[in-house]
Formats: sequence, C-alpha cells, structure tokens
Amino acid sequence: MGRVVAFLLVIGLAALARGEVINFQNCTESVKCEVHEVRVDPCPESAQSKPCAMIKGRNATIAFDYTPEFNATTATAKAFWTQTSMDLPFAGMDNEGCKYTSCPIVAGQRQSYSYNLSIKKAFPSRAYDVKWQLMNEEQKMCCFIIQIAITDKKGKKG
Repeated sequence: MGRVVAFLLVIGLAALARGEVINFQNCTESVKCEVHEVRVDPCPESAQSKPCAMIKGRNATIAFDYTPEFNATTATAKAFWTQTSMDLPFAGMDNEGCKYTSCPIVAGQRQSYSYNLSIKKAFPSRAYDVKWQLMNEEQKMCCFIIQIAITDKKGKKG
C-alpha cells in the first residue's frame, strides 16, 4: 500500500510541476545523482535559452526529475546564489526536502521534486546563478545550477 501511495504522490507532483524545461549545469561537487530535467514555471524565456525572468513579489515553481545513487529517510533541500568565490543561502527557503519529493528516497528510483519559490521584493534586481541541492543525512546529493533574472516587472531588470 505504501508504494502505491508514494507512486501516486510522485505522479501528482509531476502533474503539478508543469513548466518550461530549462538548461542547467551539473554541480562540480561530488554528486551522487542524475538530474534528468529541470522545469521552471513561468519561464517563457527558455525558448531562447535565456535566464528565467522572475518577478519580485510573485512565485515561481522550480521542479526537477532525478535518480539518486543514495537512499534517504529524510532529505534537506538548499538553494544558493552561487558565485566563483562563494555561495550565499537563498533567504526564506523551506529546507525540508521531503515536503517536496516523496520520502524515503530510494537509490536507483526516478523521482520528482517541486518547490514553489517566493521571489521577495527585497531581492536585488539582477541575473543570478542559482545552485539547488537535495541531500541525504550523509550529505550525498543531487545538485544543479540554473540561471535566473530577478526583475521588478516583466521585461525590466531594475
């Protein structure tokens, strides 16, 4: 019965996690996971391979499909503004990964993760590289980097 519920949860998350498929990079850390696809809603800019424009005061959904090489009973999710010199944690993110993917996470089993991201009005308007991590208790992780552009309104970055 538990597997059926988990399967239905994954299917439900996948249905909710519609959005445009975007380009992403794998992280350089020792990652124990294959990220198959990353989707952002809204992101019409993906058709031109441009960073997703995220408007201050609105929400965006970030979703991805992954197959981990690790098991996890609990999962931690983190997002960072990433730069060459350092990573700054994304303010206000809920780090309880099991709220946004089905747990336990099973090695070799394809799953989906979907998070509704609030773009705060206080965020500076500019382009960012965002690193997204989903990890188990032993710090084994899925990790990728996407590009976004935070704007005051559609088509304007500042």
